[in-house]
Amino acid sequence: MPRLDPAALRHPLTVLRSRAPWTALLYLMLQTIAGIVSLGAWFTVLLIPVWLLVWPLVWPRVEGRLLPLAGRQRQYAARRRGQMRRQDVVLGLLPAVMAIGAFFLGIVLVVALGTLFLTPVAVLTGRDVTLGSADQELPPALVAVLFPVLGLLLLALALWGLTALAYGWSGLSAALLRDEEGRLTAQVEALGDRTVQRDDSIALERRVLERDLHDGAQMHLSAAGLRLAMLQLEAEQLPHTAGRSAILEGLDAVREQLDLGSQSVRDATSGLVPTVLRDGGLSPALVELARAVPLTMAVDSTVPRLPEAVEQGAHLIAREALTNVVRHAGAEQVSIFCRLSDPIPEGAAPSLHLRITDDGRGGAEPTGTGLVSMRARARSLGGTLDLDSPEGGPTVLELRVPVGMGGGEPG
Repeated sequence: MPRLDPAALRHPLTVLRSRAPWTALLYLMLQTIAGIVSLGAWFTVLLIPVWLLVWPLVWPRVEGRLLPLAGRQRQYAARRRGQMRRQDVVLGLLPAVMAIGAFFLGIVLVVALGTLFLTPVAVLTGRDVTLGSADQELPPALVAVLFPVLGLLLLALALWGLTALAYGWSGLSAALLRDEEGRLTAQVEALGDRTVQRDDSIALERRVLERDLHDGAQMHLSAAGLRLAMLQLEAEQLPHTAGRSAILEGLDAVREQLDLGSQSVRDATSGLVPTVLRDGGLSPALVELARAVPLTMAVDSTVPRLPEAVEQGAHLIAREALTNVVRHAGAEQVSIFCRLSDPIPEGAAPSLHLRITDDGRGGAEPTGTGLVSMRARARSLGGTLDLDSPEGGPTVLELRVPVGMGGGEPG
């Protein structure tokens, strides 16, 4: 059944023309049957322990599959084996409330509808119909026409009300089924993904700027330096006069300024990606990264040139991981292992395996800002990032990224 728009409930005729009232009625009937089963277990007393052990584990899964009958999106109660939450117990109690309410509501509806639809039958059999406790008899023709019309109106109103009741009841069930922890985790991951996308967008803009500087300003500065060198050679051929010395000094000053300008452009263009990473690849970049860490480092990395995105992503993750170790781990020794794993299955692309281990205190929070950012970076590369950090250490962080070897030339 398609999801029910809450705004549609404001238009009873639209609801009644759809199949929503009948699926909602079926939903409420199944809820009532489940409630009768619960009440039977409670009144048996001996079955209460069985109910407590079984029902809160089984019913949430069933309820998640029943939600579409009430116009809600189907939900899956993803739980580990034997896991039970307080919300699951409350959800298991709700059908009993529905069963009790359905009993009294059903009696009222049956009596009211039975009276309205059966009264014309009584008139046709010759019985008199009075209004209330009075002795005033109603005209038989009026009774035969008016009461069925009122019965149809009451039935339509009841179907609309039951549809609204099922939608509201299912909303309560959906709220209890919702895994808040999982939802918050998904939100955190989404924020991490957006952060990575923003960083990648900024990096792309800087890379375009770097290329423009390299192909534009630096080319013109190089051409100006070459032209200046030629002028200096020509000036040195002039007779030795005071004017010649002033010209040469002026040209030397201009050359110095050109050199400073060229150096500034080179510094700007090399600020995005470390030179050793761009020119040498991931292995020498990890070695240089380890040299900057004030701890005992061991680096075992022998990987060939990889696609630019993989090299830069793995380097960013390694840098963030080492920063966290220095700031929070209290470690003395850190090891970095980096290899290309054999492809599984055969014929598939190999995977980059980066493992960083420290002997710190452990207990790293998997929801920390740095780790969320690193996981988002790994997902953007199509890989995974796993953390094992028991209290007391050691902490092991492992990155696995599938590698397409077609783009391994340095950018």
